[in-house]
Amino acid sequence: MRGFLLSAVFAVMLSLPAFATPPSVVLVQFHYFERTITVTRGAGKTETIPTLSPASKNNVANAEQLQALFAKLYEEGYALQATAASGAGNTSVEVVSYVFVKP
Repeated sequence: MRGFLLSAVFAVMLSLPAFATPPSVVLVQFHYFERTITVTRGAGKTETIPTLSPASKNNVANAEQLQALFAKLYEEGYALQATAASGAGNTSVEVVSYVFVKP
């Protein structure tokens, strides 16, 4: 009887699909000169948010807007995984990318 029960449990375990799913990833890009924030959650799930003020005039408002977005992502269970910056010249930064992952 014990062998039959273990065999039945083993057969059920093999027939179930794996529960491991790939992590959910969100890419946030702050476009400094274009004055936009792009949030991509996957194909066809991209939104562009205009920043509150011109990038060179009021960095405080833009920082607060990014902080609110990041807080929302943390509430959804995402954690910051990586950042990268790219620029056009030696000192100017055009795009800062943030990668958030939810395990």
